[in-house]
Amino acid sequence: MKGLRIDLYAPFVSFRDPGAQLYHETLPLPPPTTLLGMAGAALGKTFEEVLAWAKSKELHVGCIGFSNGRGKDLWNYIKIKADKNADEPTRAVLLRTFLSDLRLSAFYASKNEEAIKELYDAFNCPYYAITLGTSDDLARIIAVTCFENVTIKKECDICNTWVCGDYSRMFKFNWEKIESIPIPQTLRPPIVKRLPIDFDIDAEGVRKASRFLTLTFLEDKQQLLNEITTYSFYDTSVPMVKFGD
Repeated sequence: MKGLRIDLYAPFVSFRDPGAQLYHETLPLPPPTTLLGMAGAALGKTFEEVLAWAKSKELHVGCIGFSNGRGKDLWNYIKIKADKNADEPTRAVLLRTFLSDLRLSAFYASKNEEAIKELYDAFNCPYYAITLGTSDDLARIIAVTCFENVTIKKECDICNTWVCGDYSRMFKFNWEKIESIPIPQTLRPPIVKRLPIDFDIDAEGVRKASRFLTLTFLEDKQQLLNEITTYSFYDTSVPMVKFGD
């Protein structure tokens, strides 16, 4: 299996939970569909096109990252109703949380060598600007690295990443790491989210989620009790989500 690693930096990002309404709590890392959308921007494809492309290539995606801060921001936006006979658009205000100083490594893998080569060329010269989260969240590509042999292994010592499934009761705190930090800390359980992974897209380009996936985010102070399947990019192992059958 061939692989690709994209190292990025973004000063501010916000990954909206699809189930959020007036309060948009950011996800800790981009979900698989955001990683796919980022590949689409580099390739110059719409989301519908890159989703079909990823399925045909059986593309795997994953990421590892961390941010150094977070904050809250008020957004003033215009609500436009789908009904053409509806009243004029109205304005509303929502509260959105954001991450600051994000450093992210995005991983792509496939048995299709041409797909990885196409992505490698695209990220070295992106068709569109690379963003994370909203269209304002510009990201800078630091490095693009190609891997000739991505291997599969079992591992439990992973962190700052998404894991497929609900592991909220199958983890332990890494006390050795916690005790080495000389300031008080608040210990939290892993974050578990049910996120869309596939969509039905109508003729007008409107997306409706058709399949969901449960994902668990593990911080650097949490550790899985049991080994899971990871993909090894030389000295870095990352869980991945596959698009396609």
